[in-house]
Amino acid sequence: MPLTSDPEAAVRRIAVALPSFELSAEETARRLPGLAESVRSGDAPGALLADGERTVGVALWDPTSPLGLTLELLALDVGEQTVARYTEALDAIGGSGGPVAFAPGIWPGVPGPEQGRAMAARGFTPFARSEMRYPADRPPPSGAAPAGVTLRPVTEEDRGPLAALHARAYRGLLDRYLFYRDPDDARDAAQLVGELFDGQWGPPRLDCSVAAEDGGRLVAATFLVDAPYGPLIADVMVDPAERGRGLGRAVLGRSLVALRAAGETVAVLNVTDENVPALRLYESIGFVRSLGPSPGWYDRGRVPLVPSA
Repeated sequence: MPLTSDPEAAVRRIAVALPSFELSAEETARRLPGLAESVRSGDAPGALLADGERTVGVALWDPTSPLGLTLELLALDVGEQTVARYTEALDAIGGSGGPVAFAPGIWPGVPGPEQGRAMAARGFTPFARSEMRYPADRPPPSGAAPAGVTLRPVTEEDRGPLAALHARAYRGLLDRYLFYRDPDDARDAAQLVGELFDGQWGPPRLDCSVAAEDGGRLVAATFLVDAPYGPLIADVMVDPAERGRGLGRAVLGRSLVALRAAGETVAVLNVTDENVPALRLYESIGFVRSLGPSPGWYDRGRVPLVPSA
């Protein structure tokens, strides 16, 4: 059933379901108004799940990835929360909305191991995402540049070079496919970087975004935006051919120094826990986990990871 058939029922179910996804009260309060507005306006892709004439749950998804749907929320009512019911819901969504490439890692009311067995049988593999914050009372690292490297603020003229760097940095990694929009690497990276510059993820903070150049070639960068809760380090990119030189540490450190100089005490980023090098880098700099890990699943037959990812 379309969400528009009873938007208020959909909003009520979403409000009940969000805390089940291990979100903090702050995160739930932050997300619910936007979701409610998009449901009421008819802009939210999703469905009310029904058994005959009886509504039994709600699902929300993002249909923009060429890999398939990113299922952002799937929740059944108390009394309907069984493995069989959830798998029926997945089948129904796949039959109407399209194949599911990514799915949430929690089925409210179903123990994790039971969901794990059911999802593994469908060809899905688990992953997790975490929010990390740099402590407000911790001095920022120096942000010193490696030998031969120049650090400078990102400018509008960097759109093209940053898109090319992004495509190289994320090729074959799960992170690349979480925000996938176009099967062509170059076009996909250009679209994402364009969204960052154009403010679709929050007003850009070019004053604190850092580009690293070696011989005039862009080899690493950060891109920051203003999120509702403060500065978000939306992207950290290092050319794979240049890893091991301390470039990620340098651009992140310089961004943190710039944030403090601008009077900011908040610095947040998100990481896929399976991206072990990135997670270790952030921890070694001093970032601490503030939300998560939030579990999810990806269809290993639809998400073409390189073997080393």
